[in-house]
This record gives sequence, structure tokens and C-alpha cells, in this order.
Amino acid sequence: MKKIKDIILKEGFRSVAVNGIKSFTVENLASKLAMSKKTIYQYFPKKEILIKKIIDFRMKKLTNEFNQIIKEESDPIIQFIKIREHNIKFANKFNLQKLTYLKARYPDIWKIIEKYRFDRKNIYKQIFTLAQTQGYLREKLDPEVCAALYMNIFNSTFQPEFMNDNNLSIDLTIDHLQEILSNGFFNKSGTKKMSDYQNNKLATFIGSSK
Repeated sequence: MKKIKDIILKEGFRSVAVNGIKSFTVENLASKLAMSKKTIYQYFPKKEILIKKIIDFRMKKLTNEFNQIIKEESDPIIQFIKIREHNIKFANKFNLQKLTYLKARYPDIWKIIEKYRFDRKNIYKQIFTLAQTQGYLREKLDPEVCAALYMNIFNSTFQPEFMNDNNLSIDLTIDHLQEILSNGFFNKSGTKKMSDYQNNKLATFIGSSK
């Protein structure tokens, strides 16, 4: 029974990712699986229930894939990079217009997606904690706070209306966000200039207070 359900959900997600929820029908899914609609309805009595289960199934699988990366890699920097790459690869399965339609017409399903995003805070907490243990995380930073901020920024940015309003593609948005949060906006020259400015400002303040 579970095997049949998983087959339906796996193919269902492929259909949703390619064609979008608007074009998704149980008839087409049944045709692709070479089974009757009646068989699908035995496991999922309504189309809306099926769609929710499809999204939940794939988001849970994505979380498991992230956890597998954590399990296989002992270096937190490599963990962070591989999860970033996996995120981009997964995001490229979707069309922005279809995501916009999904959020607007199926808010309950969008909430499922956002719940899984926020739940990944624990994954990033593990990464940042390990980075702290191995001497990669900046001394002033708290791993749990870093994970919470990272996921909130990621979720706030990865919204269809934000990307539409700014004419951004999904992969470009994720790539830039990850790069900025990993390395900042500026290169070494820019970072040095900022540091020099702050040091000079501090020296001027100390001098004037004597």
C-alpha cells in the first residue's frame, strides 16, 4: 500500500513541477501511471488532499536529503555549500509564474512549504554549531541566532511577489542570497576599507574624549 502511495506522490510531484497545479488533473496523473482514477481516489479521496500530500511528500523528502548531506559530510563549510547547491537544483524544477499561482490560489499548501523551510532552522543550527566547534564561525556569533536569522531572511526573500516585482529568477535569487549571506556584499578590498573607516572613526572618538 505504501509503495503504491509513494509512486502516486512521486509522479504527482513531477507533474506539478512540470505543468503547475493549475494544469494538474487526476485524469492525467492516472494516465501517466497506467492506473485508474478510482485507484488514486482509494488513497486520496479528493484532488485537494492529493495535492497537499504531494507537496508534503516532496518537502519531507527534501529535508531528508539535506539531513543526508549533514550525515555524509563532516566539514560544516562543505555541508553549507552542498545544501546551497541542492537548494538551487531543487528550485530550478519550478516556474516562477506557477509558484505565484500556487501561493495565490492555494495558501494552505504554501503554508506547508513555509513550515518546512522554517523547520530547516535546526539543520542550519547544526551546521553553524559545528562551524563554531571547528573554528570557522566568527567568535561573536551565536549558532542558534545565526540559523534563525538565516532562515527568516531566506523565507522572506523567496516569495513569488518579491521576485516578480524585482524581475528576478528563482535560481538567481537563491544564488545571490546565499552568496551575500556567506561572504557579504564586498570583496576583500571593500571589507578592508570598511574596517579602516570604522577603526579611524573609533580612533577619532577616543582622541576627542581625552
